Amino acid sequence: MSGTLVLLGGLLLAQVHTAANDDLKLEVRRLIRQLDAPQLAERQAAENRLIEMGPDILDLLPESSERVSAEVAERVARIRQQLQHTMAESAGRASPVTLEGQWPLSEILAKIEKQTGNKIVFRGSQQPEGSPAVDPKLNVDFDQRPFWEVVDRLMDQAELGVYTYGQEKAVYVVPRPGRESSRVARASYSGPFRFEPVMIHAQRDLRAPSNQLLRLVLEVCWEPRLAPVTLKQRMADVEAFDEKGRPLEVDAPEAVSEVFVTPDSMGGELEIPLKLPPRDVQQIARLKGTLTALLPSKAAAFRFDDIEHAKEVEQRVAGVTVTLEQVRKNREAWEVRLRVRFDEAEGALESHLNWIYDNEVYLEDADGKPVARPTLETTGQSENGIGVAYYFGVDGPLDDYTFVYKTPALILSKAFEYEIRDVELP
Repeated sequence: MSGTLVLLGGLLLAQVHTAANDDLKLEVRRLIRQLDAPQLAERQAAENRLIEMGPDILDLLPESSERVSAEVAERVARIRQQLQHTMAESAGRASPVTLEGQWPLSEILAKIEKQTGNKIVFRGSQQPEGSPAVDPKLNVDFDQRPFWEVVDRLMDQAELGVYTYGQEKAVYVVPRPGRESSRVARASYSGPFRFEPVMIHAQRDLRAPSNQLLRLVLEVCWEPRLAPVTLKQRMADVEAFDEKGRPLEVDAPEAVSEVFVTPDSMGGELEIPLKLPPRDVQQIARLKGTLTALLPSKAAAFRFDDIEHAKEVEQRVAGVTVTLEQVRKNREAWEVRLRVRFDEAEGALESHLNWIYDNEVYLEDADGKPVARPTLETTGQSENGIGVAYYFGVDGPLDDYTFVYKTPALILSKAFEYEIRDVELP
């Protein structure tokens, strides 16, 4: 009987969710039509209301390739840009967790994953001799607390650890190494980032006494939902002090340290080089820094039909313009030449950064299914733009295919201040 009630409850919730989505779609369509109303006040009211509805409606707005009036197209472009900007800004804030009660850790983590969109992998920690996995029951009371702080407090309570370099972008819960100290005590939190000192090296060059260095290594982790393009620390923005409040000199203050970021990563190391202090200095009592992150907004989809005859077809969404330059047969493959230009790339297209080559791109058949994915080569690059040639191994003409390209609509630069305390010197 109870199983039947649970099933009926689940079906009811699904129906309520579907009805809410249908209502949202109908409301967005009504407001889109109102963007073309005879009265200016009505058009402006519809635009304001669509912006107020937030980024959840982005996928419900007309695509740039759809045929709408010039008035609607202009207003939708403004709405989309504002909502993309709002979404990118919100990505730079910590995901809040609100949870109160007593549950097994696995249930707590599942609830946190659902609230934040951050994937958490927990398979329990195996005990010696093949004992069953441990899933301790914990009491929790979190009210709008940042994701990483919540994870650390749970791990401290359950005496477990975290691994952030797995095969997928997720927080892996693992057994805690013996005698590991409190994760909360070791960490500094800023927005969606977690900072922790993990290594410190003292170096003296016996042949060149002036060449003495103290290198502090920080582990920087970000929430799995985040996909930063770059993470940089200007040494000029670092301040450090010993236990007596005396400043510690930064080595090479003109330099910039960078965290190595890959598409599947959610953590990396940041090196802070300092001048080696006198021997009476016992610790870095306080170190302040500012990490600058380039954060992409939600990917926008650019769809091009009748591609076999396309030439210099331009589409724009928010802060990015995608131009289909030409499509031609190149030996055994179809070559699709594309040009992407951001209003402000913020350095995201520097030559050593390859993130843009991971953008999703494919040919779609008449049934809306992706059927071919390409190889590529770069055809040109500038500060805010890049040209790419995609090669598709498709037999016959392209009459029934749509070319689909997805890329972030905006790149935002955000600064995150952090502070590290009480790092003992070697």
